[in-house]
Amino acid sequence: MKRSACILYAVFCAAAFRPADAGAQQQSPAVPRFERGDSVEVRDVEIFDRIVYFPASINGFGPYPFVLDTGAGDMSVLDEGTARSIGLRSTIIGEGGGAGQEVVQFGLADSTTLSIPGLSFVDRPLLTLPVRRLDSHWGKRKDGLMGGDLLSTLVTRIDYERKRVVFHDAIAYGYSGPGERLPVELRGNYIFIPVEVLSYGSDEPLKAMFLLDTGVRISVFNNPYAKEHGLAAQSPKTLSGVTGFGIGGASRGVVGRVRGIRIGSFLFDDPVMSFSTDESGVLADTSFAGIIGADFLSRFTVVLDYRRSQIFLEKNGGFAAPFEFDMCGIRFAMEGERFDLFKVFSVFEGTPAALAGVAAGDIVAAIDGRAPGSFTREDLREYLQRDGEAVRFTIERRGETKDVVIRLKKMI
Repeated sequence: MKRSACILYAVFCAAAFRPADAGAQQQSPAVPRFERGDSVEVRDVEIFDRIVYFPASINGFGPYPFVLDTGAGDMSVLDEGTARSIGLRSTIIGEGGGAGQEVVQFGLADSTTLSIPGLSFVDRPLLTLPVRRLDSHWGKRKDGLMGGDLLSTLVTRIDYERKRVVFHDAIAYGYSGPGERLPVELRGNYIFIPVEVLSYGSDEPLKAMFLLDTGVRISVFNNPYAKEHGLAAQSPKTLSGVTGFGIGGASRGVVGRVRGIRIGSFLFDDPVMSFSTDESGVLADTSFAGIIGADFLSRFTVVLDYRRSQIFLEKNGGFAAPFEFDMCGIRFAMEGERFDLFKVFSVFEGTPAALAGVAAGDIVAAIDGRAPGSFTREDLREYLQRDGEAVRFTIERRGETKDVVIRLKKMI
């Protein structure tokens, strides 16, 4: 994996980006500036669909919604349209892709100041990418990603249960909580953790190194690792189809389960995982096994300490919650300023939605008589995970409207 990679994984859409030909950008280390003391609790944190959002300002403009993204390892990111809107000059420095087959240009904006109340980073470069292209697949707006170039100068405490984030100065920090310490490997500013994979095909655990990515909603095996160990074929049940939409467009794969994932002393039984089938892009990388995302991390309070190559995990009240997946079969794109125009982006093969005749391109006018805009992506995900319930979709297709009843079913 190139050190110039900038990986931004989305809510179950593995939206990854990697520059193809620019090489690592030389930059001076970031220096955090705290207004008072050596820590700050971030205001207005929102954890939406397990992803951490917070407001940040760029050169005094904003605030804009940023994602706390450990997968953006080398450089933090600003949406290219947002950069233009504030008069920020961005120089095109290369092109690349990620999940999906498309190639996009990326730029570099120098001398920016990123700030949140109580903390700022002055004279920093930002990558510019079409980040907002992904909004309809996240169901929420984002204008940027706070990545490893900045997070590596801090110790970050993410309390998923209480929706709190605290940034500490890394030099002064000392951990004193009840969590389990896990040593990690840093490759540049990417965090990799050792994981044991318990497959259905063997009693012996498989050893693997996984990228730790707070910007991923559902964890994923890279194609080479999954293929080498036959993981998708061993899963008791699977679904095939579009599993993500990244900077490089749609990404395909298989969703299923492994017998277990062990991180440190923590064992997770029968977790849902995605097995990528991409033949190119980040998810075809052979230098690591896959991604551990927020479906695992949100079961803890997580402390990230890059300086000392360690993280701490403190179990929270959601630790033992079962891993579940969609029971309908529709992958939605939520469009419009309020994300209230629901389109069917794709349908998983053999699912209740597919059997009911729902097809890509259909517009969802109502769900059980409710306007689509009354659901957030979080709401809808929960609503469509009620095994055995019948849900009535009002579908518009080529000017005609019809009702379709889909009986939800646990398929994974």
